[in-house]
Amino acid sequence: MRPQLPIDSHVGRIVETLRRARALVVTAAPGAGKTTRVPPALVADGPVMLLQPRRVAARAIARRIADETGWTLGREVGWQVRFERRFSADTALLVATEGVLTSRLVEDPLASAFRTIVLDEFHERSIHADVALALTRQAWGARDDLRILVMSATIDAGPVAAYLDGCPVIAVPGAVFPVEITY
Repeated sequence: MRPQLPIDSHVGRIVETLRRARALVVTAAPGAGKTTRVPPALVADGPVMLLQPRRVAARAIARRIADETGWTLGREVGWQVRFERRFSADTALLVATEGVLTSRLVEDPLASAFRTIVLDEFHERSIHADVALALTRQAWGARDDLRILVMSATIDAGPVAAYLDGCPVIAVPGAVFPVEITY
């Protein structure tokens, strides 16, 4: 049985808001469960690409999602980083780095293989993340069925939401745990 995380009670609202608005910014404290709980919930509507800024994180997150959902790594959930990949034609959730998305968007500007693109850890801004968001937004403007979700623990959501045509923002509060100091 997987532990309850702060994001769990908000996942349904996130999915419904994204279906309606097609773009959404989610902010939640570190450890709230954004990365491992939200993308699997979006798979019901079609293939999802989850962007991670770091290669090691992309592989580890794919493994964690497989463990939590009971999916098979390389089948329902997979990963792709530069020079390495583990996914198949059956993969519904692909965890990848921004460079992989940029490369895919150069080859297929409409991102036709995916229904939802999730840009996670967007506060770790880089030229790759910004280009990935810009190219994804172009595909989003050309496709009525493409959805964009930007997630972050610490980003100022206002400017990102404004860039995505004033999309909604959902802020998930973190959990507070008592701290006891002993010497």
